[in-house]
Amino acid sequence: MAYYARFESLAGHVFRFDTRIYLGKHNADEYGECVGAIVGKNPGSAKPTQLGVLAPLNLDGDKMLPSVRNRFASAYQQAGKAMPNNAFIQVWNLFYLCNPDSGAACSAMSGFANPPLCPSENKKPKIIWFAWGGNDGYLNGFKQRFLDLQENGFYYNHQSRMVVSRTPSVTDFAKHPQGMPAMPIVNHLAGLL
Repeated sequence: MAYYARFESLAGHVFRFDTRIYLGKHNADEYGECVGAIVGKNPGSAKPTQLGVLAPLNLDGDKMLPSVRNRFASAYQQAGKAMPNNAFIQVWNLFYLCNPDSGAACSAMSGFANPPLCPSENKKPKIIWFAWGGNDGYLNGFKQRFLDLQENGFYYNHQSRMVVSRTPSVTDFAKHPQGMPAMPIVNHLAGLL
């Protein structure tokens, strides 16, 4: 499997941390090379196979993780570069509570004064793709901690339908990969690799 994460049960909810999308040959027991990150809203439908350890994910219909993997794999191919062994894309989220219904997830998150964060957010990879959606009064507060990633960030602007080479503001609509054309992202990534 190419998708791994560490799930934790906290206060009656399941949280997903350290989600990795491996690009090729990998050994999840070794750290590997983080070649990029993507920032989404919250973990969707992928489910744990184990709690408390880095383990393969059961995608359970989750399409975002395979879409991200495909974009990076295509970008490496387009750039004429081999994917490094044990290379992965780190998945960060505005919050890490698992629920495919973002409204229900936001409601549950309101009960946490200090939401748990993924320790991997302390690392700054070369490439950071923002895909956290549009302006949202509740979610905008969670976006603040990512705004210092200006030199590494890009996003697909939903309104202009173009890749923008900077970190989005909290009100910019950073399109989720679902339903997004592949080639603008592939072309942009290929230029960054």
